[in-house]
Amino acid sequence: MDSQGSGILMGKPRRKQPDTIEDLLAPDRVWVTPCGCWLWLGGDDGYGDAFGLGAYGRILRPGTRTVEPVHRYVFRTFKGPIPEGYDVDHMCAKWAPDPRVVRKCVNLDHLQAIPPLLNQQLKLFRRKGWGTFDLNFDNEGDPREMPPVPSPILAPGERENEICL
Repeated sequence: MDSQGSGILMGKPRRKQPDTIEDLLAPDRVWVTPCGCWLWLGGDDGYGDAFGLGAYGRILRPGTRTVEPVHRYVFRTFKGPIPEGYDVDHMCAKWAPDPRVVRKCVNLDHLQAIPPLLNQQLKLFRRKGWGTFDLNFDNEGDPREMPPVPSPILAPGERENEICL
């Protein structure tokens, strides 16, 4: 029997979802890494390897019994709504030695909402081992000079003004 005398033994009460940054940064919720990532220590989706690499962190949606990725919850709670159809990308994957680890990162400065097509392209870059830190998606970049047009190869005795293209 429990202390209330009801005969039902209850476990410890479930913690509520973090609604402030201080709640999110509790030592039993996240681990702050030297590179600035806040790695989620709670549950994950179970799709990682034996060491938990590659699994996305999960959290219960407030007031429901369904789960959602913790990085989407943190983005929506602390940064604002995610545009319809957009993905939340971990920008820290571009400097991490292993991009799978940062799937549990919930640092607000490392999360951005991007279109799904760009997210897929960045994922392919990272799988190939390319860091995207040197790719600048914000502006058009430096204008390139066109290479000089090579002069045509002429047959012996042929003049350039006789060539019809």
